[in-house]
Amino acid sequence: MSAGAEILRLDRVRKSFGNVHALKNASMVLREGEVVALLGDNGAGKSTLIKAISGVHPFDGGEIHVRGQRASIRNARDAMDLGIETIHQDTSLAPDLSIARNLFLGREPVTLPWLGVFAPLDFTALRQAATVLLKRVGISKKLDADVLVNTLSGGERQSIAISRAMQFAAKLIILDEPTNNLGVEETHGVLRFVREVRAAGHGVLFITHNIHHVFQVADRVVVMRRGEVVAERNVVDTDLLSVEALIMGVDASTLAKDTAAH
Repeated sequence: MSAGAEILRLDRVRKSFGNVHALKNASMVLREGEVVALLGDNGAGKSTLIKAISGVHPFDGGEIHVRGQRASIRNARDAMDLGIETIHQDTSLAPDLSIARNLFLGREPVTLPWLGVFAPLDFTALRQAATVLLKRVGISKKLDADVLVNTLSGGERQSIAISRAMQFAAKLIILDEPTNNLGVEETHGVLRFVREVRAAGHGVLFITHNIHHVFQVADRVVVMRRGEVVAERNVVDTDLLSVEALIMGVDASTLAKDTAAH
């Protein structure tokens, strides 16, 4: 599938924390209908980059363009208003609310909508929609939509957060280690979701340490090292060993020899 128009362009963005230069002139582009895997070892700058895009902390310099227009992301509301939604590894759910309430938090269907904020929730619609979403993600056991989130496993909670993004998908969805702590069936559900989002024309920035998952869903890989973007490859033009070598900053042939020796 060919990618469409640009959704996000970062041009020489920078971010420092005191004397630590977390991002140094990093540039990348993400387009409609494509999945870009952002890769790198711990400390490469991936988390700083996605947190800045998400509005957790602003860039110190460089330019951001969203759908061709110069943009400023100063906080999370700016990011959401620009059509950027992020699912962090440490998902933030309301533990004392049900699965259904978490899926539609702040956007719950209601009866008697003319009552405004006093309109009663439509619990039947909530349960039905929650069941559909959970099936799409592929949670391994049947869960009652009325179950409280604080009774779920870590993997199940991650799936709930991903389901919520599926329901209210922005133009760009950032997935930060979305398959961590998930079982096989749940992982397949997440990867299926990534493909569905791409097919619908959205862009996905996919951060993961599992390179096998990259080759299942990504169109391109962007590799970071020490706060810089050091390489970009089309997935069809590379292989797992070459990507690992880029992440480590070594020659692929040397890595191949080391692998063969063990």
